[in-house]
Amino acid sequence: MRPGLVDRLRAAYLPFTLVALGVGALLYYIGSLPHTVPEAVLVILLGTAVLALIHRVLSRAAREVEPAYWVSTPHAEAAPPAAMDYRLLRLRRDLRDALEREDRPDHVYAVLRELTAERLRAGHDIDLDLEPERARQVLTPGLVRYLDTPPTDTRRRSRSALHHAIEGIEQL
Repeated sequence: MRPGLVDRLRAAYLPFTLVALGVGALLYYIGSLPHTVPEAVLVILLGTAVLALIHRVLSRAAREVEPAYWVSTPHAEAAPPAAMDYRLLRLRRDLRDALEREDRPDHVYAVLRELTAERLRAGHDIDLDLEPERARQVLTPGLVRYLDTPPTDTRRRSRSALHHAIEGIEQL
């Protein structure tokens, strides 16, 4: 062996050896190592070797690891995912309620009517409230039927009527 190697090994592994021997002696003394003395010494030495090898691997790997800097991004850069948009969550809940529940008012009708009016204004320069006849000429029959029958009670809405109304809005 090289002369400096013995000194480096002693400096690196002496603390592990002393700690492992101390812990092993304590475990043998309190009865947690119910073996004969040679078996207990072998277990202690193997434990020391394992600890030393783990230390060596971790110390070598630590040299190549870059430190992580956990900095939060400014709020201006962060955008919430679309699934967390409260408007979409509310619309999803209202659609479910309109189709499946009999004890809730229909909030979807107002949203679809507003979307229809917005699309008519933007794409065809028609005001749904002021020019209903011109709007009827542009709208699909399914959307006209849906808009002509606003909900008056809490009964469930027809899935096909909602589907045709949404398709009509998409065609605008």
